[in-house]
Amino acid sequence: MKDMQLLHQGKVYKGQVSYEGSDLMEVSCTEPSSFTGGESVICFDFQKRVQMRVLQVSKSKLILVPADSEIFNIEARPDAVLDDMYRDENLAFPSFKLNTYGTLIDDFRTMAVRFCRISRLGFGFEINDFSVKMNHVYDTMIMCDEETIHPKVVVRYAHIQEKTIRYGAEIYSISAKDLNKLRFYIVTQQLMAQ
Repeated sequence: MKDMQLLHQGKVYKGQVSYEGSDLMEVSCTEPSSFTGGESVICFDFQKRVQMRVLQVSKSKLILVPADSEIFNIEARPDAVLDDMYRDENLAFPSFKLNTYGTLIDDFRTMAVRFCRISRLGFGFEINDFSVKMNHVYDTMIMCDEETIHPKVVVRYAHIQEKTIRYGAEIYSISAKDLNKLRFYIVTQQLMAQ
């Protein structure tokens, strides 16, 4: 293991890197409970200095990702007008591939869907059903490994494909805890896909 120091809110913590990749760093450190998800951390040793952000905190270690990682642009935007972004075909945002299942819930109706992509614009999901309402807020349940998250989404577009219909939905609201679970799930799925 490589020794590393972490500068966080004016205090230096000692740590040991147990895994280091281009998209993720796992660090065992003293007092990991001093850190919270999303906070900025400077990691340094004698050879380099890197700006990172906390993705997940456990009892003995931190999972860190680069500070400019696109996953921190994924968030709820209930008041934002994203219609122009959806219509402007010249705008391209990085997206992450997902392959997980969940549900859309509207009043007393529950529809099973497959979530296939996520970006800063929101989720892409597939379903063989034309009854999904446009510009409508849905409660959702999305499986992230052994856990579930429950964001609210607004369906913004539909694209009919050969065997299914792909919808795009903005994240209308999501709890901070669920957002951290989602970000960690995205990063772990990208690592498994490599």
